[in-house]
Amino acid sequence: MKTSCAILAIPLGFLALIGSTSIAKAQDEVAPRRYVVKDEAVSTVPNRPLLHSGIWILGLSYVPAVIVAAESKREGDKRLYIPVAGPWMDLASRSNCPANATCSNETTNKVFIVIDGVFQGLGAFNIVGAFVFPETRTVAVGTQKRSEPSVSSLSVHLRPIKIGGNYGLAAVGTF
Repeated sequence: MKTSCAILAIPLGFLALIGSTSIAKAQDEVAPRRYVVKDEAVSTVPNRPLLHSGIWILGLSYVPAVIVAAESKREGDKRLYIPVAGPWMDLASRSNCPANATCSNETTNKVFIVIDGVFQGLGAFNIVGAFVFPETRTVAVGTQKRSEPSVSSLSVHLRPIKIGGNYGLAAVGTF
């Protein structure tokens, strides 16, 4: 009985091996899949690069203005809390230095206020520009034709088995 099981297991293993190679050849010979491509233009608002740069420029120039407004004892500097227009309002409220006062830093302060106002304005223009010039993308959409058979669900696995006291091959697969 032991020899008959071994004799039966060898042809079954050989048939399973031949079957697995024919399935592999069938998978290689399948015609390439065809895709239908449709182009669709999609417009998104806002323009992300302009918006991000505007937020960073405005934020990085507004933070020092808020710090100066919080720590200054001067009444005109309190206008620096207002973004974009605040530096220009502060600059307009500054008068020339009186003759008997020491105003050695006033020119430097005015230069910094102008620089801060320019950068806040640039940041605000970038943010507004992000909405005026929206970002436009072209998206390619592909669809697969459904009429082609799917071969990827076929699989065959060979495993060694012990039948009685002898060894052989078993083929397990999904079709």
